[in-house]
Amino acid sequence: MSIVRPFNGVRYNLEEVLLKRVVAPPYDVISPEMKQALKDKSEYNVVTLDLPDGEDEKYNNAAKLYQEYLDKKVLIKDQKPGFYVYEQVYEYCGKEYVRTGFIGLLKIEELGKGSVYPHEKTLSGPKKDRFELMKACKTNFSQIFGLYMDKENRMNLVFNDAKKNMPTASALDDEGVKNTIWSVSDDNTVRMIEEFMKDKAIYIADGHHRYETALNYRDYARELNKDVEKEEKPYDYVMMMFVNFYDEGLKIFPTHRVLEVEEGFDFKGFADKLAFDFVIETLDCAEAADRYVNDPASGRAMAIYFGNTYYGIKAKDDVIEKLNPVYRKVDTYLLQEGIMKKFLGVSDDRLLKKEGVYFVQTLAQIEKLAEGKKAVGFILKGVDIDIVREISESGQVMPQKSTYFYPKLQTGLVIYQF
Repeated sequence: MSIVRPFNGVRYNLEEVLLKRVVAPPYDVISPEMKQALKDKSEYNVVTLDLPDGEDEKYNNAAKLYQEYLDKKVLIKDQKPGFYVYEQVYEYCGKEYVRTGFIGLLKIEELGKGSVYPHEKTLSGPKKDRFELMKACKTNFSQIFGLYMDKENRMNLVFNDAKKNMPTASALDDEGVKNTIWSVSDDNTVRMIEEFMKDKAIYIADGHHRYETALNYRDYARELNKDVEKEEKPYDYVMMMFVNFYDEGLKIFPTHRVLEVEEGFDFKGFADKLAFDFVIETLDCAEAADRYVNDPASGRAMAIYFGNTYYGIKAKDDVIEKLNPVYRKVDTYLLQEGIMKKFLGVSDDRLLKKEGVYFVQTLAQIEKLAEGKKAVGFILKGVDIDIVREISESGQVMPQKSTYFYPKLQTGLVIYQF
């Protein structure tokens, strides 16, 4: 059973700051250059809290800044607990889309042992970083992205009612996405949401590291405080954005790969070996590669970029049949296990540490990376949302960076302090 609760959100005081100058993308997509650009927008940008400056003292620095922002009333806490309807309006291929969900608290439980399902493997480094930040600040600065199933779109009644009112906050982000939230604190509506979510399974879309960190922090805090069993504490919950699987604005984009190879890399020799498992053909250009990969008639198709040339590759039927049925539609798994490891000798350790392995969203980024180094690019199609659900329910996980949910949730719209 999923236990979803309202909370007293901490939000930026719009009398003190302009919201578009203080929100930021999720911490794990922010480059050093982007971080500086965000700080240049405002000294109070949430990146100063979520990705604090300093070495060993950076987590304490974040805690001091957070308290300073509260003292200065740059951040203020809502007086009444509630949920926050969160709408994102964006354009894709010339068409406008709207994705709507709500931000609330989810009671933490062990992954895969109850109603919360992951689909991605996590790494120890990011979890340690997020744990130290959580321990110092006792907050969730950003929300985890969770999915639930609502085929009848019953929650749209709540969303539509909320949108009749003045927004609590709204900001256009650097990607041109309009992010808007409405506070929902009416007692009847709050109870309705809590009841509606009780029988829902929750599938983590983005934020696996943050969820596992919240679980680790809960256990740490329970032991530290010698909690009485079954007595609920604020750290038993984690902030989450809940979005319906069937929301028309839910998009999953592909995450392509670029792999550095040795200077003497023999592409022809690699292609000859690849031909045992794949049908290979030369493509005219980037646009042709994009069409090839995304054409339903292509089957389990990918594309390769090397030496200013694109190649289409299609897995042979017997190769697909040898895979675990749950992975037969997961191109990132086929690429990782059936090409990078099998024919290029890439180890699990190298993949985990991302040594000479880059994850990008566009073909232009692949070409730019390959300009400055000896590298092979791999172009993939996006994962279907139902495959994410199947993987989650099977207890299996996808290779890291298999999904890229767009648009990214903005950090700084609302904060959970526990």
